[in-house]
Amino acid sequence: MEIIPMRWADTGVQIDTLGERSWQRPTATAFGMASFPEGVRHPAEGYSIHAGTEISFILDGAFDVETPDGVTRVTRDHLVVIPAGEPHATLTRVTGRVAYFLVTEEQE
Repeated sequence: MEIIPMRWADTGVQIDTLGERSWQRPTATAFGMASFPEGVRHPAEGYSIHAGTEISFILDGAFDVETPDGVTRVTRDHLVVIPAGEPHATLTRVTGRVAYFLVTEEQE
């Protein structure tokens, strides 16, 4: 077991990758926590695109998740699954924190 205490500074974006694991080849997982202050768009311009599926559990706050298909509001206790390769961005409506996992198929 590993317990990692988190310290949050709600004045800026804080993204902490806490670990990476290859549970069963060919899948690898990166995981961490992130904090976003109200009014911040991430990324500031354009979209993020990942090689793996991003899974985020909203711990608190409220976010607008933007994809080319539209905008969806998510709040505490929502689970957001963004498929690999899907462009996305978030706008923080209420200061919040998320736990995230990035699941990637490793290339041989």
